[in-house]
Amino acid sequence: MKKNLIKRAIRKAANMVVEETTPLDTNVAEITPYTFRRISRERKRMNLLVPSINPEHVFGGISTALKFFDALISATGYDSRIILVDAAPSEEAKAQYRDRYVFVEPEEDSDENRQIVPYSNRFERSIPVSEKDYFMFTGWWTAFCAQEAYHRFEKECGIRPNPFLNFIQDYEPGFYPWSTRYLLADSSYKDDYPQIAVFNTGLLRDYFIQNGYYFSWMFSFEPVLNATLKKHLDEMKNPVKKKKQILVYGRPGTERNAFNLVVAILKKWVWLQSDVSEWEILSAGETHETVDLGNGKTLRSVGKLTLDEYAKVLEESYAGISLMASPHPSYPPLEMSVFGIKVITNTFANKDLKDFNENIVSLNRISPDVAAQSLNEICDGYQSEISMTKANREYCENQNPFSFLEEIKSILG
Repeated sequence: MKKNLIKRAIRKAANMVVEETTPLDTNVAEITPYTFRRISRERKRMNLLVPSINPEHVFGGISTALKFFDALISATGYDSRIILVDAAPSEEAKAQYRDRYVFVEPEEDSDENRQIVPYSNRFERSIPVSEKDYFMFTGWWTAFCAQEAYHRFEKECGIRPNPFLNFIQDYEPGFYPWSTRYLLADSSYKDDYPQIAVFNTGLLRDYFIQNGYYFSWMFSFEPVLNATLKKHLDEMKNPVKKKKQILVYGRPGTERNAFNLVVAILKKWVWLQSDVSEWEILSAGETHETVDLGNGKTLRSVGKLTLDEYAKVLEESYAGISLMASPHPSYPPLEMSVFGIKVITNTFANKDLKDFNENIVSLNRISPDVAAQSLNEICDGYQSEISMTKANREYCENQNPFSFLEEIKSILG
């Protein structure tokens, strides 16, 4: 009797363990496969694989990729197809593109010269691909999925891809802790098929080279000041009036922008600054709750500003902090600096922005104590008016950042 009670207790305990176990999530959503089907086509076509064209998503990296894609199509004369892999186009997006592109479903073998194909819902759906199709990637997952699809496609249909164009805007394995996605992102740079790598900045290109990555061809371009910001900069009166205001690039949802470190710096600074009560600290980039910094000061979020609003804040702010744990410089410290803001940023591997212009304070050691002391020195030097000069004219004036397009055209053939 006692043995039976023990057995029942063991079975009950085992059942409880099973019931309380959380199902494993083994899915990697980004690599939901692409499927190609063979078609015949006379004209060459460049395909842009991009997450979304919806206005709320088109900034930063996607915006830069779309600008490059337009310039590439203009230089080559190829037909163009934009394939949306993560988000279906909104009505607002359709309205913006309808005068230039035809929206086509994946099932259609359309011969339109300029197409947009929604492909975020790709269950049992395929994309028509011919020997005249070329593919441009904008993120590691678009590269990985297209490469994987072509390995199957070549075996099934005998179609080998034309050289891929990999538009690389950061070291994407670094977006993740050492993990599955780190390895998948890394693998997208190492595919056997020929790739033309186009890097957003020479600093990023050099980082890849220093870390042993190889591409059949490599090009890079440098950042250029946004046209709307440039217009505001050109219209600013000289000298410029500056408030006792600190602007920080605040993105708590993006680890590489080190928001918690920015806050730690400010919490040190509020006890160093003798006139701290006269200063206002704003956070732009992502909406978040107000952060108590101590000594009566807070970090107030202004969220994601319009370009006109952002230009106004840049014009009136005296000091700034913009960090980036990446070999890419990121745009905010460059933008702040040309608007006369004394901005603190960090070095990373081969990245050091100290020579960009005299307004950038590039710290090799970015501890809260060191950065707070640097911010204190900047704020102690406050001037209510500063004389403006074009700091880094090439960044402000460059009209042709993609000067290598003819070389790419010759490679594509």
